[in-house]
Amino acid sequence: MVNSWGVEMDIDDQRLELEPVLESRYVEEKELLPAVTAPTRVLVVDDHEVVRTGICAFLAAEPDFSVVGEVSEGNAAIALSLELHPDIILLDVFLGQTDGLDIAQQLLRACPDARVVIFTGCFDDESLFRAFRIGAHGYLQKSLSTRGVLAALRAVRQGERVLMDAHTLTQLLDEFGRVSREQTRIHSGLTETEIEIVRLVGEGCTNKEIALRHFWSEVTVKRKLQEIYRKLQVSDRAQAVAEVLRMGLI
Repeated sequence: MVNSWGVEMDIDDQRLELEPVLESRYVEEKELLPAVTAPTRVLVVDDHEVVRTGICAFLAAEPDFSVVGEVSEGNAAIALSLELHPDIILLDVFLGQTDGLDIAQQLLRACPDARVVIFTGCFDDESLFRAFRIGAHGYLQKSLSTRGVLAALRAVRQGERVLMDAHTLTQLLDEFGRVSREQTRIHSGLTETEIEIVRLVGEGCTNKEIALRHFWSEVTVKRKLQEIYRKLQVSDRAQAVAEVLRMGLI
């Protein structure tokens, strides 16, 4: 056999020349094969057997989910999570006498790679805000449709945080806005009373008008304004208002 340069080759030479071609073709074909994605491993934690059974049934019917375990109690959930390393933990917020959010916090510490989704039949603002403050990836009501739960869990699998509806999102954003404002206020050193004074100044109130509203003397108002200027590192009323506006405190 003659190679591409016109040189006659023996059998061994022919094999050596073909090997890179065959290897290249194998790599190309291998790269075209679709990636196999392992099912998302889910641990279901709920103290109601009927609820657990129903969740496990509809998850088991989906090829991209695998229920690795189901438990009714918080400590068992922690032990099983450490053993099975689930991707998602679907956790009831009320587990008998146990606070599910306390369990969620322990789960997130013990299994930082797991994503905890709170699944509750009784919505309240405080548990919602606590859930996201401790690092939960979702907060869903049990009234949500099967299709809705599956969509939420798939979103969590992709790294998103999920809520049950737009109203809940609005509440959550309002709460985080309040918390952010409070942190900014604390960092500024201003008290709520001092922020109120700056707000009144921004509305055009004189020292006398501010004094009348708060039953103070004008001397007290002047002293408080001087303290505000010191904290904000400004020199007059207009600068104080501008700085507090910039901080988003009024």
